[in-house]
Amino acid sequence: MTHQHQGPTEVSGPGAVAVGSNQGIISTGDAATIDNRSLHLPAEALRAPADVPAPPGLNNLPAPRSAVFVGRDEDLARLGAAMDGGGAATVVHGLGGMGKSTLALHYAHRHRERYNPVWWVPAETSDGITLALASLAAHLDPYAGLTASASAEGAAWATAWLQSHEGWLLVLDNAETPDDLAPLIGPLTTGQHLITSRRATGWHHLAQPLGLRTLDPDASTDLLMRIIGEPGEPDDGPALAELAAELGHLPLALTQAAAYIQHTAITPASYLARLRRHPARMFAASATDNHERTIARVWQLTLQAIAARNPLAVDILRTFAWLGPDDVPRELAEALDDDPIAVDEALALLHAYSMITLTPRTLIVHRLVQAVARTADPADPHRAETTIEEARRRAIGLLGAALPGDPLFNVAGRPRWRALLPHIEALADHVPPARDDEETAAIWLLTSAFLQSEVRLDRAVDFADRSMAAAQRLYGPDDPHTLSSRSILASAYREAGDLAKAVPLLVQNRDDCERVHGAAHAETLTARTNLAYAYGLSGNLDLATELHSRNLIDCERLLGPDDKLTLVARNNLASAYREAGALDRAVPLHERSAADYARVYGPEHPETLTARSNLAYTYQLAGDLDSAIPLHEHVLTARERLLGPTHPHTTLAHDLLTNARGAQPASTDA
Repeated sequence: MTHQHQGPTEVSGPGAVAVGSNQGIISTGDAATIDNRSLHLPAEALRAPADVPAPPGLNNLPAPRSAVFVGRDEDLARLGAAMDGGGAATVVHGLGGMGKSTLALHYAHRHRERYNPVWWVPAETSDGITLALASLAAHLDPYAGLTASASAEGAAWATAWLQSHEGWLLVLDNAETPDDLAPLIGPLTTGQHLITSRRATGWHHLAQPLGLRTLDPDASTDLLMRIIGEPGEPDDGPALAELAAELGHLPLALTQAAAYIQHTAITPASYLARLRRHPARMFAASATDNHERTIARVWQLTLQAIAARNPLAVDILRTFAWLGPDDVPRELAEALDDDPIAVDEALALLHAYSMITLTPRTLIVHRLVQAVARTADPADPHRAETTIEEARRRAIGLLGAALPGDPLFNVAGRPRWRALLPHIEALADHVPPARDDEETAAIWLLTSAFLQSEVRLDRAVDFADRSMAAAQRLYGPDDPHTLSSRSILASAYREAGDLAKAVPLLVQNRDDCERVHGAAHAETLTARTNLAYAYGLSGNLDLATELHSRNLIDCERLLGPDDKLTLVARNNLASAYREAGALDRAVPLHERSAADYARVYGPEHPETLTARSNLAYTYQLAGDLDSAIPLHEHVLTARERLLGPTHPHTTLAHDLLTNARGAQPASTDA
C-alpha cells in the first residue's frame, strides 16, 4: 500500500522514526500509520529541550505601531537600569494609552543582540500566553510542534527550554494581574521578563515596578508635529501646544489626534474645537480601521474590568471626573459610602488599574480620564446619559457638604477652602451656567465671599455674577437669595476698585431690601452699610458719614451693641471720620471698635486685626507714632502667622508698618 506523506520531506534509513500527524503517536523501528498517513523523522528530532540551541537572532517582535518615538529617552534609560539591576522581571505600569507597550517594544528592538530569543507574548489571557509559548517552541524546534497534540504541550516544552537556557527575554505585554503571571515567571529564573500592565500594585513579590509618566509638554508638541508635519499656519504652533495640554500629554491620545488631523487635513485648532464640542465622538474617532486603539475603547475595557470587580470604584471615578484632577481630598470619596473599608477597596482598585494615583490624603486623576468619564456615550454602557448626570449631582453634593461655613470670618476653615477651591473652579468650568441650580448657586456665592477674603477679586466677581444670574432665574428678583447674591457681587466690584459698577448695584439692593424687608430689617441695615462704605470710597464723604452715623444708631437700637452689624457700622463711621480729617472723632471710635472686636471675636480674629490696623493707621495720621508702630507690628506678626507671609493682607500690614517707621523723625547725636 502506498502512503501519501505530508509535512517535511520523508527521511529514511537506519534508526528512522515515524510520527503520526494527528495523534502524536511515536514509535521506533517501522513506520507507524494513522489515518493512512505517516511521517518519518530522524532520531535526532527527539532531543530534550535542554539540548536544543536557539537559532541566532530568534525573535517575533512586531514592528512599532508608529515610527515616531519621542520624549522617552529618560524612560528608556530608567528601564535599562532596571533590567540591568539583577532582577529577573521588570514591570512597566501606567494608565491605558501611556505608551507602555511602545516603550517595551523599542527597548526589545534596541537590545535584540543582547538576548536570544526575544519573544513577544500577548499576556491579556492565559490562552494568549499558552499560544505564544507554543509558537516559541515551534520556532526553537519544529519537531516540538509536530510531536505536541495541543498548544499546552508546546507551551510546556517551551517552558522546559526556558528553564534550561540563559540569555532570553520574554516581553509579557498587557498583563492583567500579577497572579496571572506568577505561575509562569516563578519557575523561569534563567532569563529576563519585561512586563507591561495597567496594574500598578501587587508586583512586589514578582517584579520590579517602573511607573510610566505622561510626556512633557515639549515632547507632546513634538509628537503631534512629527505625525502631522510642519505647521501649515502661523498659529498652528500655539494651537498644537494647547491641544497637547487639553489631551493631558497622553501618548495614545496625542497619536490619535495627530493621525486624525493628518487624515482629514484640518488644523489643530479645528480638531481642538471638535474635541470640546463633540468629545464622545472624537475620543472614539480613528484615522485607521483599528478602533480598538482609541482612548474611548481602551478605557471602556478598563472600566468594564473595574466594574466587574467593584461597581463603587466606577461611581467614584465618574464623580471625581467633575472635580479638579490634582490633590482631590480623599475624604470626599469616603463621603460616598458609609463603609470606609469599601471605599478603601474601591480606591485601591482604581489605583491598581492606574486610573488614579493614590496617596494617604489625596488622589490624582488624569484630566483626560476625567473628560472621558464625564462624557456621555450611548455606545458605552458605563457612560449613559443618566449615569453621567447622577455623577454630576453627586459631585455637586459632595462639594456643597464639604465647604466650611462663614467664608469671610472662619479662620480655621480657610485651609480647607484653599484645598477645595481648585475643585470648585473645575466644577464651575464643567457645569454650563444654564444648568446651575440651587446647590451650585449657593456654592458660587460662598466661593465669591471666600475669594474676596483672599483678595482674588477677578474670580470673586465671576463667581458672584454667576450666582446672581442663577438666583434671578431660579428665585426671581426679590428673593433673599437674589439680594444676597447682588450684595456679594457689588462687594466684589467694590473691592476690585470698580465703583462705577458697585454703587448702582448697592443702591438697587438698598432700595429692594427696604421694599421687601422693611427699613428695620438686618438685611436692609447691611445694604445701607455697604452703600455708605462705597460712597466713602468714591469720595462722597459727607453722604457716607451721614449714612454711617444713622446706621450705627439703628443697629445699636435694633440689634444691640455687640451684633456684627453694629460693630461694622461703628468701624465704618470711624473710618469715614478719619477720611474726612476729623481725627478727634475717629480715634475714640476706632479705639472702641478695636476693643469690641477683640471682646466679641477674640484677639486674633481677622476682623479684630483689621480693626486694630485701622486704629494704628489713625494713630499714625494723628502723629501718635509711639502708639501706632507697636500696633502695626502686632498686626503684621499675627497675619504672618495666620495668613502666611505672602497674603495680601499681610503685605498691607508690612507696608503700613514700613510707612509708620519711615515717618519717625531721624535721631540726632548729642
